[in-house]
Amino acid sequence: MSMNLQVERYQVKRLLGQGAMGKVYLAHDPKLDRKVAIKVLNTSGNNDPNMRKRFVLEARAIAALKHPNIVELYDYSGAEAPDLYLVMEYVPGLSLYQLLSDRGMMSEPTALCVGHELALALEVAHRHQVVHRDIKPENILLYNGRVVLTDFGVVKAIARDNALGVSRVETRTLVLGTPGFMAPEQFAGRNLDARTDIFATGAVLYNLVTGKLPFAGEGVDDVVDRIKRHRYTDPRGHNPVLSVPFCELLARCLAPRPKDRLASATQLKERILHLLAIHGVSEVRKELEEYEKNPAAHAAEQRERGLDVLFRDLKVALKDRDENKARALIQRIEILAPVDERMFDISGVRFDSRQRPRLARDRARANGASTVVAALLGILIGALAATFVISYRLLPDTWLAALARLSEPL
Repeated sequence: MSMNLQVERYQVKRLLGQGAMGKVYLAHDPKLDRKVAIKVLNTSGNNDPNMRKRFVLEARAIAALKHPNIVELYDYSGAEAPDLYLVMEYVPGLSLYQLLSDRGMMSEPTALCVGHELALALEVAHRHQVVHRDIKPENILLYNGRVVLTDFGVVKAIARDNALGVSRVETRTLVLGTPGFMAPEQFAGRNLDARTDIFATGAVLYNLVTGKLPFAGEGVDDVVDRIKRHRYTDPRGHNPVLSVPFCELLARCLAPRPKDRLASATQLKERILHLLAIHGVSEVRKELEEYEKNPAAHAAEQRERGLDVLFRDLKVALKDRDENKARALIQRIEILAPVDERMFDISGVRFDSRQRPRLARDRARANGASTVVAALLGILIGALAATFVISYRLLPDTWLAALARLSEPL
């Protein structure tokens, strides 16, 4: 269908994007005086019975899956029209792919907020026995804090009673999707279910916090081989500030065998809510709105909030004598905050030009090293540590060196 042809009452303005099935245009609906997005099946697709069937299934899926995190369908050409098209809401926001390109990788809590909203959308789809099969950053929009899942062009029915109104045989699986985000079973073209979308969501979250694909390779064949062999780089290799629980969540989502993944979008949502609570995030939409408005200011605020949470957890770990947890927390604090800033915040210690530590207001000038160390730890954990002696082994080398230098003459 050409831009010069009339799409019923809709006035086509410009091209928004295109894919394998067709093109998406921005258009104006004069009857309701609103902007809309029109997806038009390409000429070859209109002449292909299988492509036409997939297009009809997309219309049925979007119509049935009504949810704020799923793009809304306004109008449809009808299955028998010579030129098939869908009229959907126009979401003026950017795709996650564009946001990554423009702003770089997201922080862990921001990515978790996106994951939470995706899980809500998938809960609805899977409840209607439909899998998306093509979850990727290009198909996810963000606008005013709202995450919107789009492009249901390769949906699949996974049970007899499904929202598409077709049998499972009618959506018999071809190898469809985007290789970098496809689960191993998609390449085999069988045994697809809700956990297939869980895998793709894990790949998207990995991409958001690292700027990399979990199974990046040289060419499609290499990517496919890495996915099948489950060869991916620990995300902390790209972003060392990521928490252990978050990386464990990614590992569960990206497990090669479906039975080892989280079983449902509801489980994913619950795990994400738990991690968001650890980060001190209670209002997901508000968090995403702040990210959109001013990513730099939002990142700074998140960093300070994250440090507050880490220091709180460190105090508890020290009180409980949990050495492994304390080490892990201190390592994350070291990444988030420079040594000088962190040491001063906790203990009032600054370093002079010769990298010798000085206590604020020259306190404890004459004190021995043991007294200073005790004071530092006392300030760190407050009254909780009054009767607890902690060994140097708990502290990373940078802290050990700083504390050791306190015994040098000032």
